[in-house]
Amino acid sequence: MLPRSIILPLLFLTTVAGRGGVDLTPFVNEYVAQGIKVQQLTFKEDKGQIEYEPPSGWKFDGGPNQLHLVPPQKNFAEAVVAVAQLNKPQSLDENTIKLLEQQFVANLPAGSQLVKIEEEVPNSVLLDGNAGFEVTVSYQSMGEKFLRSALFVNLRDTQLIFRLSARKDDFQALHREFKASIFSWHWIEPEQSGPETPKTTNQASAQ
Repeated sequence: MLPRSIILPLLFLTTVAGRGGVDLTPFVNEYVAQGIKVQQLTFKEDKGQIEYEPPSGWKFDGGPNQLHLVPPQKNFAEAVVAVAQLNKPQSLDENTIKLLEQQFVANLPAGSQLVKIEEEVPNSVLLDGNAGFEVTVSYQSMGEKFLRSALFVNLRDTQLIFRLSARKDDFQALHREFKASIFSWHWIEPEQSGPETPKTTNQASAQ
């Protein structure tokens, strides 16, 4: 198990898993690629599955609604993948983005100072063909400078959030690792079989 998180979860997330029942409790598979052992996490989603390869060497622990990841030898650094249910399909328009940013800033660690939005990037990652929006903020806490980013992706009835927090000096390298891992996130639909349709297996593909 991971040590207790130092970063509070976003309070505006619902506690109900979405997109037909996404459950972020990880099941671990391992394989070797080019001589390197790779860990692949599998999550349940309705009748299908989701596959994801976390950054190499990062510890992970998860439950139905959140997956926590901790990079090695980096204090005060953590990534979180969270799922929240949407009552109806929601586009990432200007008003929605503004609200997400307000909620994101409001849920920084208590006592954060010198808060500043550093970057806003639309469509930084296409997840399963769905557009996303990423925001990065800087803030000071416990006498140190931190950066926190969040990638929001709205699916039909679910919002996925990929969040990373780290000291300023550690953030850029960790952000590259974490963001690269998001490209491995993909859905495996249930196999179809029938008298006229041979059983096939969908191949994994990065976005």
